[in-house]
Amino acid sequence: MKTLRYSLAALTLIGTVHTAVAADTLDIVVPFAAGGATDIVARSFEPVFSQQMGVTSVVRNVAGASATVGTAEVADNEGNPNIIGYEPAGALTIQPSLKNLPYGPDSFTYICRTVSNPMFLMVSKSSDIESFQQLADASQEYPFLYGSSGPGTLPHLAMAALVANSDLKAEHVPYSGSGPAMNALAGDEIQVMADTETILENYDLRPLAVFADQRVEGYEDVPAIQELGLPSMEFAVWQGVVAPQGISEERASQYAEACKETLESDHFLEFAERAKADIAYLGPDDFKAFVQQRFEANQQVLRDTGLMQ
Repeated sequence: MKTLRYSLAALTLIGTVHTAVAADTLDIVVPFAAGGATDIVARSFEPVFSQQMGVTSVVRNVAGASATVGTAEVADNEGNPNIIGYEPAGALTIQPSLKNLPYGPDSFTYICRTVSNPMFLMVSKSSDIESFQQLADASQEYPFLYGSSGPGTLPHLAMAALVANSDLKAEHVPYSGSGPAMNALAGDEIQVMADTETILENYDLRPLAVFADQRVEGYEDVPAIQELGLPSMEFAVWQGVVAPQGISEERASQYAEACKETLESDHFLEFAERAKADIAYLGPDDFKAFVQQRFEANQQVLRDTGLMQ
């Protein structure tokens, strides 16, 4: 019986070692529904990244709970070199402050930041609203509904800050990603939301203002929030690649190099220009430090808007 126990232990150890071996397939988790800003960029990133890694990869949408379901799955795969997350900002720097999650900012191996885009306040082009002042005035009689890619995501945070610091009257309706929120906006289930240039370019929308300290190139007619007589509000939607903790330094370095090469590739550069996705590469150490800084800054915004006690 003792020999059998040792044999089972040995088999268990062998199995553990086997799961830590890099395979020919890579699972890329996108923690939002298909069709949103994160998914659109991830699907352009994936083919070149896979080629650089020399693997076959699959983009898998694992939506739910404001991107925390898919993000938690990546964190839960400690030591697994065959899964990464293509992550939105909120899942890493907002949600851990709002929920009792099985992960935090220190639960990952940071690979790279990929893109970063300022957020715009937007309505459908079929709307009669053409300025923020019109929006605020109209909301006095009939408060609007604003959508987001989920509770506690950056689109939610930006809109909550705007409502808290202006005369705009609006209530939040969360969705499982930017794609479903855009469908709701097109169907007039909601009337306004905040999101990025990528969404503006992929859907028929009208920007009313930009959440930045100055106007953005290509949108010179769109005022910055502070030009409207409001406090400065800077919100940018960034994305990046993380892996589970416990992977080898060699594997992490392979990921980081593949990410850098992908962002410099003709394929991704052409996509970024079309989609107006601003490439904003940060390597592993800088990305990790950036996430920690944004985590702390977002905690303060959450307190100021009453979203976090």
